[in-house]
Amino acid sequence: MTIDRSSGPAIPTVKRLALIGGGGFAKEVAEIARLNGFAVQSVYSTQEQTQVAPWRGYLDELLADRDQYDGVAIAIGGVSRQVINARADIIAWLFKHEFACPPLISPHAIVCDGVTIEPGAFVAHGVILNVDAHLSAFCMLNSAAIVGHDARIGRNATVSPGAFVGGKCSVGSGTLIGPLAKVLQGLRIGENATIGMGCNVMRDVKDNAVLWPRPDIVGTS
Repeated sequence: MTIDRSSGPAIPTVKRLALIGGGGFAKEVAEIARLNGFAVQSVYSTQEQTQVAPWRGYLDELLADRDQYDGVAIAIGGVSRQVINARADIIAWLFKHEFACPPLISPHAIVCDGVTIEPGAFVAHGVILNVDAHLSAFCMLNSAAIVGHDARIGRNATVSPGAFVGGKCSVGSGTLIGPLAKVLQGLRIGENATIGMGCNVMRDVKDNAVLWPRPDIVGTS
């Protein structure tokens, strides 16, 4: 496995971590952060109630507190187009202010030879990353997702639990692949596309397309 330090904010060498987002998904992120040796010290969120660490405010406060941490992780799950767009704004803010954003990789994932993982990426328990796959900055692979050999997952893309992305596929930035969806090998999924739960994708998908498993509700956004 290769950790790519050339794309995005740097990776910290010491491990005091702040999270952006404090809801249910933050519990998953915090657990994997701890398994990677990080101490999750604070949460920055628009909501004061958090489930993993003390709340300290939101982005302005995080900027003021930045010297207290060695890294920041986004703990907001990419469950909808609205949330993915909100994540994109946070990512742009993190890049602008040059925060260190380590990749968080479950020790219970299978990461094969030649896999490249950029800063901010999240890899949950049970994920399989096959040979020479590439995870771009801040993408998320949730529980038991499978990524085939030589596939590329774009920045801020989400591969949901149990989904399969075949070998040599390209998944564009900001795309959401829903739970249990399957993408045939060698396909291109455009940017900001939405692949609904349980879809079987057997042809290329255009930017901003929305696919559902029932033909009568296929549409575009």
